[in-house]
Amino acid sequence: MRKDERGFTLIEMLIVLFVIGIILAIALPNLAKTGDVAESQADEANRKVLLAQAENYRLAEGSYPDTVQQLVNKGYLEEAPKCPNSGETYTFNVSSSGSLTVSCQ
Repeated sequence: MRKDERGFTLIEMLIVLFVIGIILAIALPNLAKTGDVAESQADEANRKVLLAQAENYRLAEGSYPDTVQQLVNKGYLEEAPKCPNSGETYTFNVSSSGSLTVSCQ
């Protein structure tokens, strides 16, 4: 072995670990927010698809479906989507004015 070989000093290693720690402290909260935003966007997309297919069902059948499963049974959906945050099924609510809303149980 050569005598002039040098490695990293303890101070250099501590500086590198400190910089990595700062980067992680900045990145981790942003990653957590990304998951929440993705769930929210998935929920909104599911609701829009369900409303659109329920409207198609109403035009073809004359009334809104009572359940999401009716859309699946009639071929308007391949499968019933689940709520991203809870895993529960979506439900339809028809107001007294005749408008349809979608909610998670």
